[in-house]
Amino acid sequence: MVLDLDSTAARLDLPFLFDLAKGNSGWRITIHNQDEAIAVDSIAIKGDSIRVRMPFFDSEFLGTIQDSGHFSGSWYNHYKGSDYAIPFTASLGDSPRFSQAAAPASTNISGDWEVHFLDRSESEPAIGIFQIDNSRVKGSFATETGDLRFLDGITVRDSLFLSTFNGSQAFLFRAAIRNDSMLGEFRSGHRWKQRWYGVRNPSFALANDETLTRLDPAKPVAFTFPDTEGKLHALTDAKYRGKPVVVEIMGTWCPNCMDQSRMLGELYNKYHKDGLEAVALSFERYPDTAQALAAIRHFKQRLGISYDLLYAGLAKSDSVEHKLPFISKLKSYPTTLLIDKDGTVRHIYTGIYGPGTGERYVRFKERLENAIVELLREPAAG
Repeated sequence: MVLDLDSTAARLDLPFLFDLAKGNSGWRITIHNQDEAIAVDSIAIKGDSIRVRMPFFDSEFLGTIQDSGHFSGSWYNHYKGSDYAIPFTASLGDSPRFSQAAAPASTNISGDWEVHFLDRSESEPAIGIFQIDNSRVKGSFATETGDLRFLDGITVRDSLFLSTFNGSQAFLFRAAIRNDSMLGEFRSGHRWKQRWYGVRNPSFALANDETLTRLDPAKPVAFTFPDTEGKLHALTDAKYRGKPVVVEIMGTWCPNCMDQSRMLGELYNKYHKDGLEAVALSFERYPDTAQALAAIRHFKQRLGISYDLLYAGLAKSDSVEHKLPFISKLKSYPTTLLIDKDGTVRHIYTGIYGPGTGERYVRFKERLENAIVELLREPAAG
């Protein structure tokens, strides 16, 4: 499949690969981004029309089948408004992700790069993480607010091409490779364009993710929010008192939050028997409460989440400051708080190093798990 990100001017193709198969339960699509496989099972075909609903995020493909090997139409991302549509074409066949003729880069780009995304006079630091096999590239960008997930692509001598599509994010990266530097462009959908540059620097580090989000010492760490059935839950409830509690600030629209929720689900299932509790506070993008609650129910069921998932309200720029005044300013979804048995916040993790970052994801998970184990081993409150 190819999304045309710039249909108002020259074509700008964002490609990705998928499998389409029909089984006893109907049609199924599997979208491939590097090591990620996204199973899509909400597919309706009627006559020459096809509709594909993404499993986690509020987006869909509406298209027309031309013949047994082609269909085309538009991808709609409903989070971004009713007019947000990007044309696509899909073609049958075992073809490479990018149509350009892949060729080994003039420089081996494997390893970590110091990267800066430029926005007028400011820049956002990141770590470019690349693994190259001949001309095939797997990678990601880790930023101080989360990573850009699973990127897949190629080199063509002195050029780099990477893309990903997961139903929420449609990312395309292009760069010119100049020895130990890169000059690139980042495209997200058809409305976002940003320049970036990178230099080879394996020792470059981002700010400590436990120092980026601060608490207001004058405000108590407390909240009360409803679950999807309308029952109120508070941090002072008996089920949380005297136990280590992981509080996840997230939204069902956020791909990095999905990664964090999967990780937290694994750790909660492993340590709940030892006394660990967890609760997620979901800030949603739907003004309609019923629609927001339906999204939370779907997210919880789809991921098999067994800890509490509460509705915290509409995700706006100042929502967290109003609903959770003990947080001075939220920098990222997700943000994760670890609270000890005495009710003291001991760790705050801003963002996540997700599975697309490879070893960094492993280390991040180990760090979170070790902190949980430490809190569980401490004497009971009081």
